[in-house]
Amino acid sequence: MLWWNVSKAAARLLAARRAASAVDILDRSFPQQCVFIEDPSKLKALFCTRRAAKSYTGGLYLIRECLATPKVNTLFIGLTRESAKGIVWKDILKAINSKYRLGMRFNESSLTVTFPNGSIIRVTGADADEDEMNKLLGKKYKLAILDEASMYTINLRNLVYGVLKPAVADQRGTICMLGTASNFPAGLFFDITTGNEKGWSLHTWSAYENPHIVKQWTEEVAEIAEHRPLFMQTSLYKQWYLNEWVIDTDKLVYKYRPEINSFLQLPMRPPGGWTYILGVDTGWEDDNAFVLIAYHEHDKVMYVVRTYNQPHMTFDQVVAKIDEFMKHPTMAPSKIIIDGANKQGVESMKQRSAIPFEYADKQGKVDFIEMLNADLVQGLIKIDNKCSALVGELSTLVWKTDGEKIVYPKKEHPGLSNHLCDAFLYAWRNGYHYQSSIPEVKPVVGTVAWHKAENDAIWEREREKLEAASNMSDGWPSGGEWGNL
Repeated sequence: MLWWNVSKAAARLLAARRAASAVDILDRSFPQQCVFIEDPSKLKALFCTRRAAKSYTGGLYLIRECLATPKVNTLFIGLTRESAKGIVWKDILKAINSKYRLGMRFNESSLTVTFPNGSIIRVTGADADEDEMNKLLGKKYKLAILDEASMYTINLRNLVYGVLKPAVADQRGTICMLGTASNFPAGLFFDITTGNEKGWSLHTWSAYENPHIVKQWTEEVAEIAEHRPLFMQTSLYKQWYLNEWVIDTDKLVYKYRPEINSFLQLPMRPPGGWTYILGVDTGWEDDNAFVLIAYHEHDKVMYVVRTYNQPHMTFDQVVAKIDEFMKHPTMAPSKIIIDGANKQGVESMKQRSAIPFEYADKQGKVDFIEMLNADLVQGLIKIDNKCSALVGELSTLVWKTDGEKIVYPKKEHPGLSNHLCDAFLYAWRNGYHYQSSIPEVKPVVGTVAWHKAENDAIWEREREKLEAASNMSDGWPSGGEWGNL
């Protein structure tokens, strides 16, 4: 009797597996979804507007892979474990399971989904910190889906190429990145969507191609155009509805504007009045950054005249680069302001060179960024057009946000490069361009202006004589001198 029950259970399990394998879960998918899922490329990216069914496409892909191949592991990665669960768990994975009666088992504590054929979907997050990313090391996956790919603060290149690529190698698996344009036009996903990262198959569509939402989407866009037309000019509308990489300028850390903060050639100034300061930010995987600023005793504008940035520089190479700046025949810096985070390294460089290092003051960074912004807005800072790397950072670095709101206390977005910006800030904090004075320009002798000035001077002397005589009339001192008697 026991043998019979076991056999019946095994038969039911086998039947369930066969039924699941025969299910076509793409039967109601629209063409663009099918093309993306069936694309044989091993590196794929999906770049769409909001409501274009990106995450749903990812969920379909995961389930289809698990149904097609027994005992494989697949992975859905969100920004955090909770956000990933909120996106894919109930409204996608559970909904598809219920619709097609696939027999998937959901473990709420481990966020794993097990199929009758032994395949597994794991749901997790990777953006909380590097430790979350490293938990993925050593696993083997047939398919890895990375959602909200434009929003990560961690190094996506390390996650994709250093962690996930080896994890899918054994089974010749696939990595997919899904996302919409955001405020962060930098990094791996941005490079993929703009054609600057080779080896990826890029798919893109809008909500208009999603037949399940096109009516609502069309009505929503029409309502915005009629009742909120100004919203259509915002970066948020352009990102969500047009899928354009546009930065919300209100979230930019630095208020750089090329029309007022750039120059082609230093202005002519009296010789001998220039001061040069070099700001240095050190790193290893991150760039070592060097920014040389200049100001003149008779000019209230600070000029950025030269920059350099490169990763993986040894201390000896940093010293050699600084020495190169110091030996410039006309723009040698009088101060070298360096990031003191690696104090041991800086002290070693001090001992081995004659460079007069000074440690950067990093207290109150946000406050000083706002002060620097005041100079930018007034056009009191100008940057050489050749310093394109610094301009690139200034034009893209945004504050860290939670959704669409800036997080307080303010912090720069950790997924964006800021090393040249930091070196610039160190140098700016040690400059005194605001103390500069405009020299008096005397008129040329013999001109109308010179005669007028001479005439004004004569009348001023006569006025002073008359005033003095009036104060001493009757032999008494003026009122202000009574206290001295």
